[in-house]
Amino acid sequence: MTFSTLARYLRVGLASVSLIVRNLVQVRHFKAVPLRCHGAYRLCGMKRMHLAGALALYAELHDGKPLDLPRRCLYRLAGGRLGVVALDIEGHVVGAAFYGFTPRDLAEGRVHSSFSGVHPAHRGRGLATELRRSAILHFRDHGVRGYSARITADNIASLKPSLRLGFRIVESYSDEATGEKRFYLVCDFDQDYREVPPAGAPLEIGH
Repeated sequence: MTFSTLARYLRVGLASVSLIVRNLVQVRHFKAVPLRCHGAYRLCGMKRMHLAGALALYAELHDGKPLDLPRRCLYRLAGGRLGVVALDIEGHVVGAAFYGFTPRDLAEGRVHSSFSGVHPAHRGRGLATELRRSAILHFRDHGVRGYSARITADNIASLKPSLRLGFRIVESYSDEATGEKRFYLVCDFDQDYREVPPAGAPLEIGH
């Protein structure tokens, strides 16, 4: 193993540890996302018993690509405070939303919305809206002012509903890994958020 390869592994490892520790410290005094009902569905914090279903849904909506290992570890440790799931009448995960705190979010008083999606068989029933509402109520109760997101410029399916909901584009940049143009967006709960459901499709926000 070359020195450059070892250094790269160390950087990745340190970044992963930093992500986990940063979020655990931030939510150490947070309560779990409270239970809410929407018709026959229940929405609540993503407990360990829900994690496998939420990760399976994430992979299904990303063409089989799994969530990265550091975040899988993070949500195993603090999923009830950083994630929301929608459960059907049998207790199966049919919707999920993942959140986390980046250094920039901490400095600006926001939380990062990295993914929110609903299983195709359960779309059009308001679950995407209820996932967002559960998260907003939860994080606002703990002093968070809003959330942020990063979306690829050509991902119109995510960009348009995000803008309708009140997200503002505050920065554009080129992704270092792919060269794609991406937007950094923010939405403050009290100032920007608008209750406009995205016409049946889930709001799937990129990292």
